[in-house]
Amino acid sequence: MQEYLHRSRLGSILDGVGFHFLALGVSFFWFLLLWGLRLSSVLAGLSLYGMILLLRRKARDDRLARREKQMRAAIGGELALERLLLTQKERAHFETAVLLSMAHPLVLLQTGEEGVLCDLKGQKVLIAFLQRPASAAVEADQVLSMQRAVRLLCADRGLLCVPCGISPQARQQAQAQPSVAFLSREEMIALFGRANPATDAQLVALGKRKKAPRPARWLRLILDRRRAKRYACYGALLLMMHRLTGFFFYAPAGLLCAGLAAACRCVREKNDLFDDL
Repeated sequence: MQEYLHRSRLGSILDGVGFHFLALGVSFFWFLLLWGLRLSSVLAGLSLYGMILLLRRKARDDRLARREKQMRAAIGGELALERLLLTQKERAHFETAVLLSMAHPLVLLQTGEEGVLCDLKGQKVLIAFLQRPASAAVEADQVLSMQRAVRLLCADRGLLCVPCGISPQARQQAQAQPSVAFLSREEMIALFGRANPATDAQLVALGKRKKAPRPARWLRLILDRRRAKRYACYGALLLMMHRLTGFFFYAPAGLLCAGLAAACRCVREKNDLFDDL
């Protein structure tokens, strides 16, 4: 779940400032080349800048809605997996089989401690949920136990839903008869996420795990090595706009971006200093 807690608002703000400077400079520079320095060029540049902002807002709203839907599905899927790890074994088997029946033509026949026996297009399939943490891995003996259950219930094959990794020995054992297929963690997150997307209350509870950033964390975000090329690009464009247009406000912003790019390169050489903060 930690991967959803590392969103940097400061990075978004800096990207927005750079975009506004670049859009404003391009808008004015285009009409200055066409018509020269006059009032009509300034007004046309402002109009073009406004159109760019409207298009950017529309694209951003669509992108945010799409990302929110994907994020809710991913978080909801992981929360559902965490909940199933702590529930009774039979209930975990049953809920997994019910969700699979929503996406595939499964008919539930019998539930038990070994799993849920289902009918899939005339074949009997035993579906089981393995309650293992994400840091663990499925071993060959667990697959062998699943195969014994498949044979005991006279099923044709088995489907083992694993919220963790799969060892090579387990994959090799699964090829023996009766065969056992795996439903990976990623597929389970997608399956559970579509059926149970994260609610607003769950997102608020998840956000409470995020610590308030200290000044050292803000400094580490600003001077991140991965931002060096972006800072350098913004600085070069802003200084070029200052050279071409003569507008003073481009120069300080360009020098600031160039200084941040150089600082990012220097911090990389002294990374141990920031690792201890």
